[in-house]
Order: sequence, then C-alpha cells, then structure tokens
Amino acid sequence: MSHPTDALLHILHPEVGDYIAELFPPADPLLEALEAQAAAQGFPLIGRASGRFLEMMCRTISAARVFEFGSGFGYSAYFFAHGVGADGEVIGSECDAHELVDHARIYQDHPLRSRIRIEHGDALEIFAGEPGTFDAVLIDIHKSGYSAALEAAIPRVRPGGLIFADNVLWGGKVARTADPDDTSTQALQDFGRQLFSDPRIRTDILPIGDGLSMSVRLSDTA
Repeated sequence: MSHPTDALLHILHPEVGDYIAELFPPADPLLEALEAQAAAQGFPLIGRASGRFLEMMCRTISAARVFEFGSGFGYSAYFFAHGVGADGEVIGSECDAHELVDHARIYQDHPLRSRIRIEHGDALEIFAGEPGTFDAVLIDIHKSGYSAALEAAIPRVRPGGLIFADNVLWGGKVARTADPDDTSTQALQDFGRQLFSDPRIRTDILPIGDGLSMSVRLSDTA
C-alpha cells in the first residue's frame, strides 16, 4: 500500500483493515503476480481496497475509457480493466521503461491485457496527445505534478465522470504543518485545497489505502 516511509499514522486502524481484507475473495493469479512483483521491488501500490473501489465506481458510471497519470507495471490498471469491461479501454502512462517491460511480462497473454495500453513518457504529455474525453482518470504520479494533472483532467472528463487521486492523506502528514523541505506534503496540501475549491467538481476523500480522493465532474450548467 502506497504511503510515505515516515508516515505519522495508519489512516485505517490495522485491525479494521485486516477485517476488511479477510472479506475479500481470494485473488486471482494475475493479481497475485502483480502484488508479488511489487513486493520484490519495493514498489508502492494503491492497494486492493482502493483498487476494488476504483473498479466498483467505474462499473457504477458505466465507464468505458480511463486514463492513468502514472501506471507502474499495471496494478491499478488491473482494477480499471475489470471496471470498463471487454469493450473498454484503459490508457496508462509511465516514465520508467522497465515498468512497461514488467507489465508485458506479468500480463503476457492474459485477456485483460487487450484492454490496457500503457505509454512510456511524461504523463501530462501523453494525456495531451490522447484525443477525446474520458469517463474516469486516476492521478498517481510525483506529488508535485498532482495540481497540473488535475487542471489537465477536468476539461477532458465528461460530466458525471470521475477523477481519483491516491495518497491524498499521505500517512496523516497532510494534517500537520509541513517541514520547509517537505515538498511532497506541501504539494498534497495545496492539492487538497484545489480539489475542494474548484467549482467544476465536487470532491470527497475516502480514508482507504493512503487516502483516495474522488471528484465528480459537474456539467457546465450545474
């Protein structure tokens, strides 16, 4: 589960988290392989609870087209791919080429792979180069890039669509004054204020994982 190494507190009490985790059905081999890869390389994951919520919300709004600002080797894309269905599309972005190699190796010929396309490069540039609108977007890149990603995403998400962002509670660090050199916490604090003040969206934060925000894109006449 993605969180800062110097997190101040658990967002969810560990016993409650363990109880919820025990309710989940057994993971399929692909999800287990993705989690094993993360454990082997110390890669921070959004986590199953957040992933299942992403899938559920995509199903709720009948999402068919999703963009990820930051994809790694395709962990969150796994849940989005389930959420968009066989005719849907998940477009990802990843600046580290080796993550795309791992993505291809882990997914191999799995049916979900045909629903996922992860591009190599800067997330904002990749997003700008993709035509059309999206039903849902996930922001999970370097924290200094969250604000720009949100500004880029809002005009491109259809009314009623969703914008998610991971790590918005940042191990509880956002609730306290950030150290002068803690630019990640400062960026997330600014991002939180941005989420709740932008009139084009309505936002709430779920205390799952490391804090997952969900914003609904309003219509221009709302």
